[in-house]
Amino acid sequence: MEPRSLAASQADAAKPSVQERLTRVRADLFSSPDRAQAAIHELKAILALDPRSAEGHLLLGIAYRSVGSADLMGETVAEFRQALALNPDFVPARFYLANIYLELGRPARAREELEAALTKAPGQPQFLALLGEAERQLGNPRRSVEANRQALQADQSFAQARYYLGLALLDLKQPAEAIAELERVVQSGPKMIDAYLGLGAAYLEAGRVDDALKTLLEGSGIDPSRPEIRINLSRAYRSKGLLDKAEEQLKFSMPEQSVTQASPVFQQVQSDFYLEQGLVRLARGQLDAAAAAFQKVLNIDANHGPANRHLAEVYLRQGFYTLAFEHATRAEKLGFPLPEDQRKLLQEKLHKKDLGADK
Repeated sequence: MEPRSLAASQADAAKPSVQERLTRVRADLFSSPDRAQAAIHELKAILALDPRSAEGHLLLGIAYRSVGSADLMGETVAEFRQALALNPDFVPARFYLANIYLELGRPARAREELEAALTKAPGQPQFLALLGEAERQLGNPRRSVEANRQALQADQSFAQARYYLGLALLDLKQPAEAIAELERVVQSGPKMIDAYLGLGAAYLEAGRVDDALKTLLEGSGIDPSRPEIRINLSRAYRSKGLLDKAEEQLKFSMPEQSVTQASPVFQQVQSDFYLEQGLVRLARGQLDAAAAAFQKVLNIDANHGPANRHLAEVYLRQGFYTLAFEHATRAEKLGFPLPEDQRKLLQEKLHKKDLGADK
């Protein structure tokens, strides 16, 4: 019996500890994301032995997210929350949770997590940059600029902070400053499709359509499946009057569900797609098709200013003056009034209608 007991003891001693297993899983997960399913299996086994391991729950959440399935989003959030329940001071869990909240279009929750993390790790550049992006998505671009500049003070080479800074400057209608920041990101490498997308959009805002086309085409080479790239390419081609090329881009860009069907991020891409589709149809004089596309935007967001304005323009051209007035009024309240010549024409048509001399 003694030799067997000794052998069993030696076997137990040879088994890796929970921490050693976590270390191995962490290395695998970050070096080979394609091994996420194997990591999930191992982490569940580890947590069966030590269910109070905050690190284990964090890594399981990261593994779930690495799979890329919308069905696992709930499990991802639950694991990050469990890690924080076990250790409220575990700031990496707050950082990953904030990322997920931004992906789900919940920037207010992301901001809460990041502000809590920064009380434990003040001045941490990654937390500051992500907080800046949360503020931008909440409609506070000046706060975003401030947070990202703080992050860059700590690390001038931090490309993500510079990218978020460029987006915030673009929101502040400062395209020249945004372009300067985003060009630095694109030139610094490695190639990030979001940087090309942001720079292309900034060039469009500045009226530099040829530069936008060049940048967006380079971006489409990195990931041709990204609908945002195709939508902006369509916008650039439309700006040059190349409607066939604009329409061709839209054939590749119909957005598919990436997170959840109700995700605000997904809905924003859908909205941008239908708006651009409507503008191409309007440029072709296809008024019924244009109206249908703009209405799809309004089905997503009834207070979409540009969609209301362009739908008013369509109705004006079709002779539906009451409908045109309704949408023009809403668009103006939202800060997107009809051009002055169209406003005068609509007023004249409505006046004639009141007199019974027109539709």
